[in-house]
Amino acid sequence: MSNIAVLNNVDHADIKISVSDTNSTSDNVNRCQIYASEITELQKEFPILIYRGEETESLQLHAILGLEKNENLFLSASGWTTRYVPALLARGPFSIGYSKNDNGEPTDPKICLDMNDARVNSNEGEAVFMPMGGESQYLQYVKKALQTIETGAQYNHTLFTLIDELDLLEPVSIQIKLSNVEQVNLNNYYTINQQKLSALEGDQLAKLNQYGILSSLFFILSSMGNFQRLIELKNAKSAVL
Repeated sequence: MSNIAVLNNVDHADIKISVSDTNSTSDNVNRCQIYASEITELQKEFPILIYRGEETESLQLHAILGLEKNENLFLSASGWTTRYVPALLARGPFSIGYSKNDNGEPTDPKICLDMNDARVNSNEGEAVFMPMGGESQYLQYVKKALQTIETGAQYNHTLFTLIDELDLLEPVSIQIKLSNVEQVNLNNYYTINQQKLSALEGDQLAKLNQYGILSSLFFILSSMGNFQRLIELKNAKSAVL
């Protein structure tokens, strides 16, 4: 059970976060929801697909991290092997909490910490606060991830609205044959229809560019090449086992 506390440099002066805890269930996932504002960095590392939920029909951006359940091929014994970590995972045990005003509307955001998270301790890992109470570089890194999450929902809404308006969504069937008899299938995923994107008129391209979406669509397409890296990592892992 979670134990959420508002972070402060008095009660949590000695708190540390074990960022290399590869047993953390939060990081051992084969896919992670991401935000359009981080696609520029994510496309350098991971395949990026668009997921449509079977029940709600809602769309999400996903970075693919592994080829089976609870598998993150970008984790080593010392932590992440990538240059960039998706914001939802980079935030670690931190989150944003809100007070409510007299009208019941959320206000006054605060950084919160789950004190029951296994990564939270006072012995080893990244310090949250400096000895004199200032923010550590790690906390600044976490705050940046939280900001990405905080603003990301609206950015994703814009991206999906424009994709739908221009009919750019295309179902994609991912079938991966590994070095052994195992075959991996990824279902309910979509990508951008490259032919339709290339055929857009000038005013349509200008609209995508105006909202900062155009480059993201090309990055989603180019990220598909990262599946080859996933296959290589998976085959290397299978060879060791």
